[in-house]
Amino acid sequence: MEWLKIILSFISSIAVAFIAIIPAIISNRKKTQESIKESQESAKKDMTKMQTSLNNHIREDEDEKARNQRYRILRFYDEMCEHRRHSESHFEDILDDIDDYEKYCEAHPEFRNNRGKVAMEHIKVTYGKIKASGGFLTHDNEHDDA
Repeated sequence: MEWLKIILSFISSIAVAFIAIIPAIISNRKKTQESIKESQESAKKDMTKMQTSLNNHIREDEDEKARNQRYRILRFYDEMCEHRRHSESHFEDILDDIDDYEKYCEAHPEFRNNRGKVAMEHIKVTYGKIKASGGFLTHDNEHDDA
């Protein structure tokens, strides 16, 4: 019977310990869950900021690429106005720039595109005329003016 008292005393001690510990465990668990939730919210905010920043950088790079294309187009047009001849490959590269630039401007109506339309049209028309007549600059006629 003595051993029964010892076992019951032991069980009582364990029960009292559990009753004392359980609220602390629950409280710590709630704090841990709140901490995890706060960390997740903070991480979401950081990810949103990084995504916004990345999108801004991508947009800036795309805008810069379009400005560079426009610059090359206008420079080519200026050279044409100065009566400089160009190879067919150079024309085709500029026509690729024109296609890409026009697509970009169409997809991004807020992009400033008030320059170059006349130049692009003139380049396209001139390319067609030179293509028909075979008058592109070639290695053979490169030094004709010298």
